Amino acid sequence: MSIINQLIERGLNDLAELYEKHEIPSIQMAMDQMEENPDLKYSPAYLLVKQIKAVSKTTDLTDALYWADVQAVFEEYLFLEKDSQFPFMIEEEQVVQYKEAVEGNVEAMLALATNYRLQEYDDLAYNWYQTCAEFDVAEAYYWIGNFIYMGELVEQDLQAVYEAYKKAALMEFPDAMNNFGDMYLRGEVVDQDDAKAFYWFEKAANAGVPESMYTLGYLYKNGRGVAQDETLSNEWFEKSAIAGDVFAINKMGHAAFAENDGELALSWYLKAAEKNDPYGEYNVGFCYESGIGTEVDVKRAKYWYQKAILHGDTEAKNRLNALMKG
Repeated sequence: MSIINQLIERGLNDLAELYEKHEIPSIQMAMDQMEENPDLKYSPAYLLVKQIKAVSKTTDLTDALYWADVQAVFEEYLFLEKDSQFPFMIEEEQVVQYKEAVEGNVEAMLALATNYRLQEYDDLAYNWYQTCAEFDVAEAYYWIGNFIYMGELVEQDLQAVYEAYKKAALMEFPDAMNNFGDMYLRGEVVDQDDAKAFYWFEKAANAGVPESMYTLGYLYKNGRGVAQDETLSNEWFEKSAIAGDVFAINKMGHAAFAENDGELALSWYLKAAEKNDPYGEYNVGFCYESGIGTEVDVKRAKYWYQKAILHGDTEAKNRLNALMKG
């Protein structure tokens, strides 16, 4: 049954008439009527009603997205329920951002796409990133590549991933340069090429990507795409750790442990653990269990093993069981 017929069936003839006109002023009037329903403020649909009401025009690129949202809000209104005990708080910024995006502001489009992604509305995020890509926005190309690579929202297509990352990388978007380099390192779609991988990882690392710094350390250590250099390898591993990469942080802890500097090892492991990294949490637990860089403290060891278990570390479970039995 069409939305119009469903509205009529529920006695919402005025809304049906406004929807059928398929004009923005009529839709604004419909949003006004919806706002008269006291239950609306207790529904997530309240925000979308406010946003749609604010729109006064669309563009050729945003028109379809706007009307899809209009359809969605009418469908939600048909089955409106009081979803919360407390009214939803609407920030004016959310309304203005949506209005500006639909009316053609590219910065607002990108911000809207990012907000949808962070709220895990991946389908909406992907649609807005695609719209941003029409304006050659590097970050949009990067996220389109990510969504296609994941293959959940859209079918995985590594060639399309490569093209998306390439566009963003050539525009020097840092994370895209990292991912583009990774495709050469792994030989995904393209022939495996350590030299090209090194080129892109170095650019990304110099742009501040911690993961790229770590990979540079690996490349220098193993002489892949560049002459082997242990000193530069260690420098990049440390830079990556300082920048917050948990793999690098744990690696620095291992290096300190190998040099019999338990206190330094524990301090690195704690940095990883503070980022909720399960391996870091396990390593902290092991330090407390074994007295590495600290006094033996079984209670703290159990605490950190439990945290690591909650984050999926299986070895921590084995160590905790051993402590419980002992």
